Amino acid sequence: MTRVLPAVNPVSVGFGRRFVVAICTGSVLNPINSSIIAVALVAIGQAFGVGADRTAWLVSALYLATAVGQPTMGKLADRVGPRRVYLAGLALVAAGGLIGFLANAFGWVVLARVIIGLGTSAAYPVAITMVRQQSERLHQSAPGGVLGALAVAGQVTMAVGPPLGGLLIAAGGWRSIFLVNIPLALIGAALALLWLPTDEKPTVESSAGALHFVTGLTRMLVGNRALVATYLRYALTFLVTYSFVYGWTQWLEQSAGLSASAAGLVLMPSFVVAAVVSAIVSRHRAIWLPLLIGAVLLTVGSAALLMLTTSTPVWVFVVISVIFGVQNAMMVVANQAAMYAQAPAADTGTAAGLLRTFMYLGAIGAASLISVTYRDRATDASLHSLAVVLVGASILVVVMTVLNSRSR
Repeated sequence: MTRVLPAVNPVSVGFGRRFVVAICTGSVLNPINSSIIAVALVAIGQAFGVGADRTAWLVSALYLATAVGQPTMGKLADRVGPRRVYLAGLALVAAGGLIGFLANAFGWVVLARVIIGLGTSAAYPVAITMVRQQSERLHQSAPGGVLGALAVAGQVTMAVGPPLGGLLIAAGGWRSIFLVNIPLALIGAALALLWLPTDEKPTVESSAGALHFVTGLTRMLVGNRALVATYLRYALTFLVTYSFVYGWTQWLEQSAGLSASAAGLVLMPSFVVAAVVSAIVSRHRAIWLPLLIGAVLLTVGSAALLMLTTSTPVWVFVVISVIFGVQNAMMVVANQAAMYAQAPAADTGTAAGLLRTFMYLGAIGAASLISVTYRDRATDASLHSLAVVLVGASILVVVMTVLNSRSR
């Protein structure tokens, strides 16, 4: 039987630039689809005559799909092979982008976000699985910069998302934010075929594979309280972070009077700073101190939202954006490092997928929270109501971090 995909020797690839670039390229698809929609919610709502309570589904749809898809794709990567799963995910991303571009009803836009969510679910657990497998093949630990590069890639594309979305909307309308997924998916597939190691023969699962998956997942969580604490902390962190990204952006457009492109530019410092700080933090092995600093800054940033009104000067917006950027870098890098250290080696992909699941559970909670507090429109009063909840959640993250002495 002829090989369909070209063979790539793992030894020749190593942990070099080609390997890092290829795994990071796919990992940017989820962050960019997460952040690019933030500046498009108002435009899509106007196009289909729906309010903020319904456009919140565009956020929830992607994250619901991703919450289910991440551990599932991770399990498939562990058993079937990461490159195969990665390429299948990229095909779904391209299909979702096309459906969103052609959508003539709000329901089709939601469906497109679901498909994109499922497709982008593959990249992160696949990347972590490949790092672990490469370490085993080469009999060496993965350089710290490899995992750091994944975090930085995510932060950079989160930074690119809002301004890119604003530019695309200005040039071609909201549909263009879906169309951009097609070339990105094609580039990711080409790099995977050229630069990522060829998968080994798939592991054959029995008919009870699903039951084994659930049983193994349960056993992993029940016997690993430190890993469970990491997951819960991550979920709360992103409940706050995504409430900020989506809730604050809508307030900037609907109350502060900024355009979609201007709102994207105000949000951009958050992700730019996060990318820089991620690169610095990932060079060190410390976990607990970055977690504590990030949790404190999360609380400070949430409290700052209570002071905002329509007359607040723009420079204050930039400062708040930077605060959230620093905390995001600290929390992402440190929690990712904690998960990698705490997860069983044989189930790295599953554990990595589950980390993202908890991240997106936080995002789903954020969308629901915004829907309840904002209803039809983002006002000063609704932003302050949202901020009160975020302060409480942030304080809980601080308490969990202080009590989690094992992360020291």
